[in-house]
Amino acid sequence: MSSGVVPASMPEITSGRPTARRFEEKVCVVTGGASGIGRAVVLRLAAEGARVAVLDMDLAGARESLELAGGETTGLAAEIDVRSSASVEAAAGLVKGQLGNADVLVNNAGIEILGTIDEMAPDVWDEIMAVNLRGPYLTSRIFLPQLLARAAERGGAAVVHNASLMGLVSSAGLAAYCASKAGVVSLTRSMALDYAKQNLRVNCVCPGIIHTPMLERRFAMQPDREQAYRDTSRRPPVQYIGRPEDVAASVAYLASDEARFVTGSALTIDGGVGAA
Repeated sequence: MSSGVVPASMPEITSGRPTARRFEEKVCVVTGGASGIGRAVVLRLAAEGARVAVLDMDLAGARESLELAGGETTGLAAEIDVRSSASVEAAAGLVKGQLGNADVLVNNAGIEILGTIDEMAPDVWDEIMAVNLRGPYLTSRIFLPQLLARAAERGGAAVVHNASLMGLVSSAGLAAYCASKAGVVSLTRSMALDYAKQNLRVNCVCPGIIHTPMLERRFAMQPDREQAYRDTSRRPPVQYIGRPEDVAASVAYLASDEARFVTGSALTIDGGVGAA
């Protein structure tokens, strides 16, 4: 999404135009693939040869992502509610029936609602936990037989969760979001230990400030959107806001065989914010 204000020092992205074909003949499943980081991941994996299942509550957006990735010859688009066992099971059956067992699962679906615990009603807290933490658990659990079958057949499979820098540090006014993402980081480590001997690697990415529709909604709430953008751009030590393609490149690495010795890791993609 164009901001209209891009710092001159921001380097040109080349990661969105990969030359490697690390996912040839592999099936990759991406939840929350209709926009933002999820769409960038879909495009990256497809560009590297994957057949991609684009899953999202926004079916129109999922179909658009699939079309941008190459259309139905590239994979499939389907509706999913990661809070619902029945919905995830239906999506898993569709993936297996049309594409085959999943080699890679990218749990990207997530929501952010601002508020301290006294401001946030219990049902809102539960909704954040249902999407951000129950979602990765449920999707991983239901796709696990496919992933383990693929790991046994091909010597490896991978899960990549989208956590957040807020799962490692914290921020005022984001209690539920931070708690849910910290849970994703811990889930990543536990799953990595549980399935290492079965050749299933589990890692997570922890993005910092990334220009997604979620961030754009925050800008829109400010009196001066352009000033908010400039102020946010100054926060990372690198002095610019990351793009979804930056995260997608890291997801692709963690999902690929190049990361065969990497499991249980929480990779920050934050322009140095966490280091400060």
